[in-house]
Amino acid sequence: MRPWIVPVLLAAVSCGMARAEEGDVPARVAASCPAAAAWIKANAVQQAKSRDGGRTFSEPALRTALQQHADRDQQVRDALIAVGMDMDSKEAKAVQQVDATNLAWLKSVIARSGFPTPEQVGIQGVTNAWLLVQHADSDPAFQSHVLGLLEPRAHDGTIRPSDYAMLVDRVRTNQGKPQLYGSQFVGDAAKPSDMHLSPVEDPAHLEERRARMGLMPMHDYECALRAMYATDSAPK
Repeated sequence: MRPWIVPVLLAAVSCGMARAEEGDVPARVAASCPAAAAWIKANAVQQAKSRDGGRTFSEPALRTALQQHADRDQQVRDALIAVGMDMDSKEAKAVQQVDATNLAWLKSVIARSGFPTPEQVGIQGVTNAWLLVQHADSDPAFQSHVLGLLEPRAHDGTIRPSDYAMLVDRVRTNQGKPQLYGSQFVGDAAKPSDMHLSPVEDPAHLEERRARMGLMPMHDYECALRAMYATDSAPK
């Protein structure tokens, strides 16, 4: 069976901040990885300062649609985790179908008006759009195109640095290149919990790069990933 890219913890943690901001750390992570849980909670406090509450947006309908597509993305992945990441299951097929639908829809949005901005859809809307790109592995050329669009935004504050870093890794991994930030793990579809880190460029300075982009320390991140995707702890 071909290797599979591990769906990143809480959609690369950054996307899951909507839940983490409310103190919703996954039970498996809280139980097995207290340092990771503490990191999520501490960063949730920082993220709360940039919430969209009380703001108005120029494209509220697009913001709502992005939330709906992102919610569906997370629902089917939660269901796949619940069946132990069985890649031959109907839940796995649902992930593929939802990803295909989301990809087609987002490509039409970006072709029409570019990648959404905080002014249009808020910070959460931008994060939701990023999530759909992150999971568009069936179209690596599109992922690479969007990465180019987002590069200047990683410097002007209109996308979270951690989100940009995750997409950099996704694109590089899909291109067969070593990743920069250590966000991508791979595993055997027959045994998802048996995962390992994809090759990393200049591993001696990995933690420095992660910290610079607002990413969790590597040891804690790996602990959280293994806790999230351990088949022996998956709900029955």
